[in-house]
Amino acid sequence: MDIFHEINQWGKGSVFKYGFLDTLMIMLCFLVCAYLLKRLINRSIKRHVKVNTRFVMRLVKITLYTIAIYGCLSLLTPFESVLGKVWGSAGIIAVVIGFAAQEAMGNFVNGLLITTFKPFKIGDLVKVNQGEYEGYVVDISLRDTVIQTYENTKVIIPNSVMNKAVLENVSLNDNTKGNFLELDISYESDMDKAMRIIKEEVMAHPNFLDHRSQDEVTAGVEPVIVRLIRFNDSSITLRTTVYSTSNAEGFALLSDLRIAISIALMLRGLIFLIHIAQLLQNPNTRMLTTIL
Repeated sequence: MDIFHEINQWGKGSVFKYGFLDTLMIMLCFLVCAYLLKRLINRSIKRHVKVNTRFVMRLVKITLYTIAIYGCLSLLTPFESVLGKVWGSAGIIAVVIGFAAQEAMGNFVNGLLITTFKPFKIGDLVKVNQGEYEGYVVDISLRDTVIQTYENTKVIIPNSVMNKAVLENVSLNDNTKGNFLELDISYESDMDKAMRIIKEEVMAHPNFLDHRSQDEVTAGVEPVIVRLIRFNDSSITLRTTVYSTSNAEGFALLSDLRIAISIALMLRGLIFLIHIAQLLQNPNTRMLTTIL
C-alpha cells in the first residue's frame, strides 16, 4: 500500500491535480462515460431518427469526446491556467478560427442544415444542378455528401455546394420514376394499330406498373396512353410513359419493350425497316430510322 501511495503522490500539485493514480482513474472514468453515453445516445438515435443517422451520430461522438478530453486536460496542473485563458478568450479564438476555416465551417453548418431540413437522406436517388451529378446518396458527413453514380464511381460534393444546388430528389416521388418510350413510324403506317400494339406490349411486361390514381381508374382513364408528339421529315414520333421503381429497372424495361414491340410489329404485318434518307451531299446529310 505504501508503494501505491508513493506512486500516487508522484507529481501531485506540480503535474497532476489529485495525484498520479487518482488522476489516471478519473481520466479513465471520463473516457468510459463518454463511450457509454455515446452508445446509449446512438441506440436512441437509431430508434427515433429516421434520416441521416450517421451524421447525427458523428456529431454526438465528437461532442462527447471533446468534453471528455477537456475534462482530462483540466486534471493536469499545467493546463489549468491554459484552459482558463482559452475560456476567457473563446470569443476571439472563435472569430480567428471562423476566418481561417470559413469553408470548413460553412460545410459543417450546411451539413447541420441538411440534417435538420432533410432535403435528401442516405439511399435517395438525386440529380444535382439539372443532372450535372446524378446517383444515390451513400454518405453525409460533417464536411461533404458522397453520391454513387450509375458508373459505380463516388462523387464527393461539399455540403455548402449541396445546400445551394438545384436538387431533384427522385426518391421523394412515391418511389416510382417515369420513363419515356419513343418510337418513330412512317406516314404510311397504320398509326392506330401501332398505338394499340405499344399499349398491349407495355401492359404485358411483368414489371409494368399501373400509375393511375383511384379517381383516374374510376373515371376510366387508360393504364397506358400513347400520344403523337412530333412530325419529322419522313416519320411521326409516338410516345408513352412507363413507370419503374428505379433507374436500372427503367433502363431494362425500355430495352425489353423496344425488342417486344419490334417483334410484335413484324408478326402483325407491319414491316420493320431501316430507310436511309440522304439529303444533298453537304454537311447536313443524315440518316433516318423509321418503323413502317
